[in-house]
Amino acid sequence: MQRNDPYEKFAYDYDEFGPIDAYLGDERTFFERLFAKHGVKTVLDCACGTGQHLLLFSEMGLDVRGSDYSEAMLEVARRNLDKYETSVPLCQCDFRFLEQEHSETFDAVVCLTTALPHLHTDADLVTALASMKGRLNPGGLLVLTQGTTHVSLAGPAIEVIVNRTDFSRVFVKERDGDFLTIHVLDLFHSLGRTESNQYDIIYRILLDEDYKSLLAKAGFEKIQILGDYDDSVYTQQSRRLIVVAS
Repeated sequence: MQRNDPYEKFAYDYDEFGPIDAYLGDERTFFERLFAKHGVKTVLDCACGTGQHLLLFSEMGLDVRGSDYSEAMLEVARRNLDKYETSVPLCQCDFRFLEQEHSETFDAVVCLTTALPHLHTDADLVTALASMKGRLNPGGLLVLTQGTTHVSLAGPAIEVIVNRTDFSRVFVKERDGDFLTIHVLDLFHSLGRTESNQYDIIYRILLDEDYKSLLAKAGFEKIQILGDYDDSVYTQQSRRLIVVAS
């Protein structure tokens, strides 16, 4: 099943969120601690976006590969990595079928920043998770992260995400049963750029119990659901949802 690319245009302004080296220190510390504990040396980021985590993992001294469904995101990732004089092999790939582009296996596969919920059916989700498992070395780790939590779903429907003198990004959230549509409103207000753009991203709402069920169906046996980068256990008060599975 071919999916539309909601990032075909959005990719080129995506990094108005912030530069790709602006990841939080606690996220870096989390991955350093987790990967050191499990002896991770090779990593596939199968939803690499504009390359933020590719840069992070490269700086950590890991052997990194990246892929993404969106050709536009990959184009921006290449530009970003070039700016930092960082070389990472990249390819276009649907993460339901990683084996089609990645013949090698890895110590860790990561699918970060609410990437997996772009898939909307149990069948597609289990197919993707099984494909990720198939790219793992024995004892390898799958790591998933997202900002959708019980807390965020109960939060305000309108959020100002970026508010600069020259640019604003607003999220308008609309829930419909098991799905969450985020209407991304980009407003440029500088002398050089004055347009506005809207991008609609539709996520399947996946929470802790959903992940446990889907991962088990995909063949994972050890499943941890964390609520933050300090390794705390996920609760309905957590502001992040992090999955570590093997």
